[in-house]
Amino acid sequence: MVLEGSTLEISLRRQELRLDLLDKKGKSVLSSAAAWEPHLIDGVESYTLLMIWPGIRALFRDLAEAWRREFGSALEEVSRMAVRGMKGGYMPFDPRLTLLTTYRGAWDPAPEAARELSDALGTEVDPRGGVAHLWQALRSGEAYLPYVDFVTSLPGYVHWRLTGRRVLDRAGAGVLFPLDGEGRYDARLLKKFDELAAGRLPKPLRELLPEPLAPGAEAGSLQREALRMLDPSGDFRDGIPFLPPAEEE
Repeated sequence: MVLEGSTLEISLRRQELRLDLLDKKGKSVLSSAAAWEPHLIDGVESYTLLMIWPGIRALFRDLAEAWRREFGSALEEVSRMAVRGMKGGYMPFDPRLTLLTTYRGAWDPAPEAARELSDALGTEVDPRGGVAHLWQALRSGEAYLPYVDFVTSLPGYVHWRLTGRRVLDRAGAGVLFPLDGEGRYDARLLKKFDELAAGRLPKPLRELLPEPLAPGAEAGSLQREALRMLDPSGDFRDGIPFLPPAEEE
């Protein structure tokens, strides 16, 4: 059984991890939630990847059990999926999918780096966004910089691991780095950033950032190899389409 027009939404809020099964009007049909809070890691309030996936799996199990009680069958499919999370934040990964530094949340901005970069680019850079943190790392000469392959936010990370797509909705991408009038990263500013970085990163900035997508755009689908991260029982099906990952206050 599939609810027509249903959406399975994964929400990663600062103090709550939540899964909602929404009907075609966006009303919650079933939900599962658990409190979670950042821990102090290396002097920084942060989450670890080991906090994220066990939490999501536990909530999915609870939601699937609620579905079985309600409808008498296994939860196998929904019409689409979506990931929502906290606005901003910094997650740099190497090519082996290793998180290179402690996750920095929106509550831990990089104002001095953002101000310096804003002055250099001639436009405002959000201090909560990943590029402000990346610039702070460049200012500090952090040792992991030669290995950076991808920079994203928390919802961008979860979406990427489930679909293989490195994307964000335009609002979230605009927190990472300024967009132009057509909703793409501003090419002139990207070039200026690369000149400022002076070869200290392994790739041009554009190749490190997720692709900005319009709301409602096709944003990949649930990969078979990612099913175990969500539902180890094996009932849920791969191939379910995703909306672009979105950020919220």
